[in-house]
Amino acid sequence: MASLRTTALAAASLMIALGACGGGTEPEPKPTATATAKKPKPAPEPTLAAGTPAPEALSKFQCAKSKDKWKASGYLSNRGKAAATFQVAVYVGPPDGERHAARTKQISSIAPGGSVSFEITKIPTEGDGPCNVQVLRLGR
Repeated sequence: MASLRTTALAAASLMIALGACGGGTEPEPKPTATATAKKPKPAPEPTLAAGTPAPEALSKFQCAKSKDKWKASGYLSNRGKAAATFQVAVYVGPPDGERHAARTKQISSIAPGGSVSFEITKIPTEGDGPCNVQVLRLGR
């Protein structure tokens, strides 16, 4: 009987010891939210529309640097017989025929014989100049 009592006592001691390791009455720490850094999306490349080059539609074009930012302005004239939409693309850098990031602006529905002013700001730069411009007549 003594061995049965010793076995029961040993089993009870083991259960108490294991119960102490099980965490007891202290609450478990709650998981905390961690901020995950989101990768910034790259700026979309400007879309150059398909159109007919129309440099003759551009007049009084100016492009200058002011406070480390480039700005271009000018007028577009529609010499056609129907309303027209034009796209102006401007960038600052070498005129090497390569693809470069450009700022574009579409000017819609210029009446026949009409003229409209435009301004483009925040022009991408690759160096200190020169300023390059392309004018397209869209949707002929």
